[in-house]
Amino acid sequence: MTRFELDQKTGNGTQVNGTPMKWSMWNLIVTKRDLNLWVKLGMKPNRNWKVSQVKEYFGIKGSGEVLLERFMVIYNENTIHNTNIKND
Repeated sequence: MTRFELDQKTGNGTQVNGTPMKWSMWNLIVTKRDLNLWVKLGMKPNRNWKVSQVKEYFGIKGSGEVLLERFMVIYNENTIHNTNIKND
């Protein structure tokens, strides 16, 4: 079981704009941003960022585009896209 899966089950989290959010979801959102910077622009999000930590946390392997593709599978499985929102 990966650290991401453990964080999903524990339910520990933080407040984001007054709404509770699990750490696993926070990490998912931030990692999407960070991996896109690293893969598409060759830019580290900050000086302490390491791709090996991303691989370990999410339990994925690969480099570059392959890593981003595998991460996006996890991202898409764990996010909810509500397309039935009506503008009244």
